[in-house]
Amino acid sequence: MQKLNILILLFLFSLKTNAQNEEIKSTNSFLITGKVREEKTVTLDDLKNYPIIDLKDINTSCSPKREEKSKDVKAVLLKSILKDVVFDYKKSHMLNQFYFLFVAVDDYKMVFSFSEIFNTEIGNNLYVVTELEGKGIEDMNNRILLLSTKDIKGGSRNMKWLSKIVVQIAE
Repeated sequence: MQKLNILILLFLFSLKTNAQNEEIKSTNSFLITGKVREEKTVTLDDLKNYPIIDLKDINTSCSPKREEKSKDVKAVLLKSILKDVVFDYKKSHMLNQFYFLFVAVDDYKMVFSFSEIFNTEIGNNLYVVTELEGKGIEDMNNRILLLSTKDIKGGSRNMKWLSKIVVQIAE
């Protein structure tokens, strides 16, 4: 019986330790870097200067295995932010070789191509959330939240805690 109690205590201790490691990693800005003429930092306040789109009630889960419907979601189209960035290339056809590596503070990564963002419906439905269920971005635990609302598997390319976008060229 004493061994069982010790095992239970060890299990509970490990749960508490893991919970402490799951601290909130919310971000207050993200950096656009890489193959750009000048790096750009986008802050929470900067996001308020872009046109806000009302997405209504949508899936904000960051997993394709579960759906998390959120109400009253407002966001900025990522293309609106990227149009202020000057990419570093010699000839315009080189842009077809560019891709964006999105990185979260927990080192989760995902990729979108330049053409995907600027030449397909995906790019017309790729957002940075500014308000969620009545909470402004400053009060959201999962800020900065990126949503791709036209993927076949919802949530598969949603990302919380965005910290940087690295513009790269395929070689």
